[in-house]
Amino acid sequence: MLYRFKSQATADLVMLGADAQGALRLIGKELTPEGVISPDQLPRAIDILQRAWREDHALRLKEEKSAPEPLPATDDADPDVRLSQRLVPLVSMLEQANKADVAVVWSAS
Repeated sequence: MLYRFKSQATADLVMLGADAQGALRLIGKELTPEGVISPDQLPRAIDILQRAWREDHALRLKEEKSAPEPLPATDDADPDVRLSQRLVPLVSMLEQANKADVAVVWSAS
């Protein structure tokens, strides 16, 4: 399943279902096939997602420091991409929508 986020302030953003659902849960939205984050809800949603990113980033740094050996560098994409990393485009969209004072809507397909 994919979720498409739309705003008059930005281009559309497509997220995998699990990632979008995780983000929507964090900001207290029901997991409905369609929904809206209204302009008055944007500042709180941005704050929640940024806080989640900071907490996850701090945890990741702690895990890396406590690892017995550094992980070998590879050219392959990191298979362990955390939700916080996947939130960056959505947070950017919400910030731009907030500046423009417009809503962000989503639909699942």
